[in-house]
Amino acid sequence: MRWLWRLLTLIVLLGFLRTLIVPQPKAFISWPERSNWVPKIQGEMKQLQRLTQDLPASLEVEVRRLWKDFRPDGDDKEV
Repeated sequence: MRWLWRLLTLIVLLGFLRTLIVPQPKAFISWPERSNWVPKIQGEMKQLQRLTQDLPASLEVEVRRLWKDFRPDGDDKEV
């Protein structure tokens, strides 16, 4: 059992030494400009509308009914 603890200690020590010796990779995160989001979202909406229109009529009715159910219409009473 001693050999297991020695092996575990050696692995931890080597991992610690590796973090000290080997430099960490540098990552640069770039944030796209705000204007790039608008065409992307519009393209996704057009694609979603195109996919919805390609559905058979019964499925399209169900999708529209579900979409309508999730929108608040103000007819409900407050609890």
